[in-house]
Formats: sequence, C-alpha cells, structure tokens
Amino acid sequence: MFTFSTPPDNLSIQEFQKNESIDVEVVQLISTEILPYANFIPKEFVGQIMTMLNKGSIHSQSSSFTEAEIDIRMREEFSKVCFETLLQFSFSNKVTTPQEGYISRMALSVLLKRSQDVLHRYIEDERLSGKCPLPRQQVTEIIFVLKAVSTLIDSLKKTQPENVDASTWAQVIALYPTLVECITCSSSEVCSALKEALVPFKDFMHPPASKVQNGES
Repeated sequence: MFTFSTPPDNLSIQEFQKNESIDVEVVQLISTEILPYANFIPKEFVGQIMTMLNKGSIHSQSSSFTEAEIDIRMREEFSKVCFETLLQFSFSNKVTTPQEGYISRMALSVLLKRSQDVLHRYIEDERLSGKCPLPRQQVTEIIFVLKAVSTLIDSLKKTQPENVDASTWAQVIALYPTLVECITCSSSEVCSALKEALVPFKDFMHPPASKVQNGES
C-alpha cells in the first residue's frame, strides 16, 4: 500500500487498466472495511492512509504513452474514488470516539489542502496556456473539487460550531481568495461550478462586532 516503487513505463493500456481496477478495489476496501473502524487503528497508520488517498486523488499519467493514448492512461476512476473517500470521512455523522473524530478532522484537513493545491495549479496552468484550452482531465478535476468545496461548506453549516475546530474554519476561509482568482477562467463549466462554490461563502460574512467599553459601543 505504501510502496515507493513506480510501475514500469512499458505497460500496455490493458495492463495499466487492470492495475488501476485493482487500485480502485483496494481504496474501496479501505473505505468500507478499515476506516469505519478507526477507533481500533493506530493514528500513524491512518495518517499513511490519508497521505496515500491525497496522492491518489491527483491525476497522473505516463509520458511514455502517445498523445492519443493519454486519455485512457489518466487514472480518472482511481483519482475519483480517492477523492470521494476523503470527502466521505471529512464529515462523519457517527463520530463516537476521540479517535474517530481525529480521523474526520484529518480527512477534512487533507481534503482542504488537496482542494487548495488543485485550484492553485489550475490558475497557474491556465495563465501559462494562453488561449489554448487545458486538458479535459484537468477541467473535470477542478469541477469535481469545486463541487466538493460546495458540499463541504453545506456540511459545515449543518454541523454544530463547537464540533469544528478553528484550524478547519481557517482553511475553509483561506480558499476564498483562491476561488476568486478562478473567476477569469475561460471554461463555462468551471465558471458554473465556481459560482456554486462561491455563493455559500456569504454565510461567513458578518459585520465587525462592536466593541463595548464602559457601557458604550
């Protein structure tokens, strides 16, 4: 699970797809048979799993494939299931132990960091691409991230404030300037998803609290 080795570049499309399907099954196994029992799992091991899911949620491809084969080479399904697993455990409604609460907070922190990285990369890549459209996979990825951000904010609003630590609020609010930078993107699909992600931030906007001194504000 935590190997540092990389697959050989001479794999065929069929071999690569077979390997990816196994990877997807492993992540699904983690999601259904390991993480739900977080209170019995050492924190260090859970940390390794979260790191793996974070890395897995990033699209990857091999430069040895021709341009026509890249779409197949992209590990879209594996990336998607990793991201969805992080999202699933970011807001667990069945937290009954401190360990399970730790898993939820860790997943949320990793997911927010992952979202921030995807947004930054998209902004930079579009700036460098000029008038050339970005790859379909990257557009799909940022749309998925933007929808996840919307889901996260909706979940935050439904969660008791005392159950969300200050660092989580800080990470969520820190996303806002990065989201604003995306408003110049050329993709209409991204713009639509971006609008859905930006609108919920209105609930974080409040007038400054008045300071009361000696009975006067």
